[in-house]
Amino acid sequence: MSFWYALIPVGTAISIYGIRKLCEYQWGWVRNKSSLEGKIFIVTGANTGLGFETTKALVARGATVIMACRNEDRANEAVVKIRQATANGHLIVLRLDLSSFNSVKEFADKIKTTYPKFDCLINNAGMAVQGNQTNAENYELHFATNHLGHFLLTDLLKDVIAKNSARIVVVSSLMHKRGRIDFDNLGKCATTPRSRNGYYCDSKLANFYFARELYKKGFDVHVLCPGLCHTDFFRDFNPRWYHYVLFSPIVWLMLRSSEQGAQNIIHCATDNENTEEKNPATGYMVRNLRQTKSKYQFDDLTSVRLWEESLKMCGL
Repeated sequence: MSFWYALIPVGTAISIYGIRKLCEYQWGWVRNKSSLEGKIFIVTGANTGLGFETTKALVARGATVIMACRNEDRANEAVVKIRQATANGHLIVLRLDLSSFNSVKEFADKIKTTYPKFDCLINNAGMAVQGNQTNAENYELHFATNHLGHFLLTDLLKDVIAKNSARIVVVSSLMHKRGRIDFDNLGKCATTPRSRNGYYCDSKLANFYFARELYKKGFDVHVLCPGLCHTDFFRDFNPRWYHYVLFSPIVWLMLRSSEQGAQNIIHCATDNENTEEKNPATGYMVRNLRQTKSKYQFDDLTSVRLWEESLKMCGL
C-alpha cells in the first residue's frame, strides 16, 4: 500500500511539470534563427530582465546591439554575462536615464552622430516603484520614465527612423486595460491613495496609445505584451519571506521566465508584420507571438490629445 501512496506525490509533480511545459508551448518561442549580421538594434533597459534576454538573443544571431542603460557598471556586467554565452555580434553600452529629459537628449544626440543607421528601436525599459515619486521635471515617475522618456527619445530620433525605415517596438502590457488617461491630472501624483499598480497601468496604456499614433503617422511600429514574467522588475516592493512561501509554486507554474517573455519582443523586432486589419491603430498587440485584439476601448480623441500633451510636456 505504501508504494501506491508514494505514487501520489510523484504523479502530482509530473502533472505540474506537464502543465508548466504546456504553458511554455502555448506562450511560444521564436524559431527563426537567421543571421542578423549588419543590423543595429537599440534596446532600452538592456542590462536586466527582458532587455537583457532580448539583447542576448539578438547578438547571438550576429546583430549589433546598443545597450541603452541607466547604470553603465551594471550594463558592463551584463556584457560579461552575455559574452559567456556567445561571442557573436557586437555590444555597445551607452548611458540613458529615461526619467531625465537631459539624459534622453544627450543619448539621442550620440545616436544621431555616431550610429545614425540603426534598424530598430526597442522601447523596452520600464519601472515600478512604491508611493508618489517624481522626476527632475516634476512628473510622476512611472509616467515620466515608462511613457514620456520613450516618447521623447522616439521623437528626437524620428527623422533618422524615417530615413532608415527603421522598426519601432513598444513594450506595453495587458495591464493597460486597467489604466486611465486623466487629462486633468496627467503626469501628476495623485492626492488620494491609488492602487499599488495604478501608475504602472496608466503608463502602459499611454504606451499603447503612443504606438497607435506612431502607426497612424506612418511608422513601422509594433506593440506587445511580454506576459507576466519572473524578473526583478518589482524589486522596489520588498516582498516578505512569507510571500515567497505562499507564491513560489504559483510563480514557478504560471510566470514566464525573462527569456520566454523576451520572445514577444524579439518577434516584434524581427518577424512580426502588421496588416490593415491587425495593427496598433486598430487595437492589436502581439501576445504569445500572435496578433491579439485588446479588450480596451481606445478613443481617437484621447489618442490625439495624449500625443499633443506629451509633446508639450517634453518641450517639443
